[in-house]
Amino acid sequence: MENNSNNSQGGFVVNVNSPGNQIIQTQNNNYYGPVFQGTGKGMEQTGFSDEQIKKALLACVGEDKEINLKKKWAGAYWCLRHLCYYPADTKEFCKKIDSLKLDLPEGLECDYDNIRRFCQLSFMDYNPFGKEEVKVSKMDKDVYAWVKPVTMKLAEELGKTYLPKG
Repeated sequence: MENNSNNSQGGFVVNVNSPGNQIIQTQNNNYYGPVFQGTGKGMEQTGFSDEQIKKALLACVGEDKEINLKKKWAGAYWCLRHLCYYPADTKEFCKKIDSLKLDLPEGLECDYDNIRRFCQLSFMDYNPFGKEEVKVSKMDKDVYAWVKPVTMKLAEELGKTYLPKG
């Protein structure tokens, strides 16, 4: 999202019509976090909080779970980049994941060196949840085969955190 306005007055741009976390641009900083719409008791969250993302990720990371190898964080990258507006830059993505302070099994942390080459594949630029068909090259089909299930499972877990308790 490009902001062409003069932010010297502390202005910001919010796209409240998109799902997931919103990017709010203030001067040269990006805020990745949930956005709320409405006022008072009618206030409604329109994105996922860090706690919700943390809960969903923990449900997907482990020996017998979708993210059981470091390289499979590429699936989380694809999901969170498009659904929750996490950074497209792989280093920044890993820093954001690290900032969540996840209690992960040893050897399964999000590591830039293990996901960098997968996150640069052309199909990662397509929104896996969009109407447009994801175009996968013949060379990338093997990677797509293990990235897609991770992406879909994480999206499912995020959906569970958003459902009302009852």
